[in-house]
Amino acid sequence: MKKYKLLYFVSEDEYFITHKINQAVSAFKIFKEIKIICKFSKFQRIIKSSGFKTKNINFNRRSVSFLENIKSFLNYCFIVSNYKPNVVQCFALKPILYAVVANFFLKSDTKIICCVVGMGYLFINKNLFTTIYKSLFFFLLKIFVNNKVFFVFQNHDDLNVFKNKKILKKNIPKIIQGSGVCIKSFKENKKKKIYDLIFHSRILKDKGIYEIIEALKILRKKKIILKTLILGNPDYKNRSSISTNELNLWMKENLIIWKPKVENVVPYLQKSKISILPSYREGLPKGLLEAASCKLPIISTDVPGCREVCKNNFNGFLVPPKDKKSLAKSIEKLILDKKLSKKFGSNSRKLIEEKFSTKIISKKFLDVYSELIKKVP
Repeated sequence: MKKYKLLYFVSEDEYFITHKINQAVSAFKIFKEIKIICKFSKFQRIIKSSGFKTKNINFNRRSVSFLENIKSFLNYCFIVSNYKPNVVQCFALKPILYAVVANFFLKSDTKIICCVVGMGYLFINKNLFTTIYKSLFFFLLKIFVNNKVFFVFQNHDDLNVFKNKKILKKNIPKIIQGSGVCIKSFKENKKKKIYDLIFHSRILKDKGIYEIIEALKILRKKKIILKTLILGNPDYKNRSSISTNELNLWMKENLIIWKPKVENVVPYLQKSKISILPSYREGLPKGLLEAASCKLPIISTDVPGCREVCKNNFNGFLVPPKDKKSLAKSIEKLILDKKLSKKFGSNSRKLIEEKFSTKIISKKFLDVYSELIKKVP
């Protein structure tokens, strides 16, 4: 039996640990060997202990320096040439671009799985930089994508963007919704509810954090005072990151309780009444999946990614993006209607069990691997 090898390319090891490790472990059912390449920080030992080989690549997801990106790209090419994987699975836009261009020039039979896990910053922000970057990104893909490149999307909106750009002519794309959530770990508990609202995510403008603050101010004027937990860290490598000073100011004003990111969010979800994510755009938000699995009702925005997890009037409320008044109104309604909140929470758990469990998502990726392995010479 041939020993197939998978190269897993993500930007940072923390993302792999939080989003992809369970799905990657399941890939050992098909691949004899799996190597993870990314910019490693503190999780390399944990990843190795799960059976993966690792290789550090000096990769900066934010950098726009031509020389720095060329150096990282050549490093990636060197790794691929030496490892000779049968399949490369890459996540996020810059790793996708590296993998597609490298495979074109290396002229190998390696199959490339491009997982588009979100396009938020490029599409939310309309400044000159994002316009140029987006145009260049799709221009290069259009040139270098060939019949060895396969795309996996988390939602139909992102798929349609690539379709309209005529990137998907070579192979039929797949929709696999997210990374999955472990329904055995993320579950309801009868703990006392301490927090009215929980937002657990990177703390970015694009995640709707300002709208949360403004909605809380609106509710405060109506004498509705809520305990709102903001659980997570700013992401200073992201251009829409919130500053620590802003968070401290909101805490001084008693608008929020801020706790830095924790390894285990389950106890905080179990102590919360409602999950909130008024994001401007997502791939498929893992935070909402985790909250829904813990039987929380959801308030989110009617945008790509969020609407896949939050079904309006089924397990939560969808509001227009950047609409603080609608957000405040939905919070008020759900906080005051405990019967509706309980119904939405039950529907959240049901939705996760039927569509988004780790087992379901991993099986879909195994099917993709099996399909591609058949095409390996």
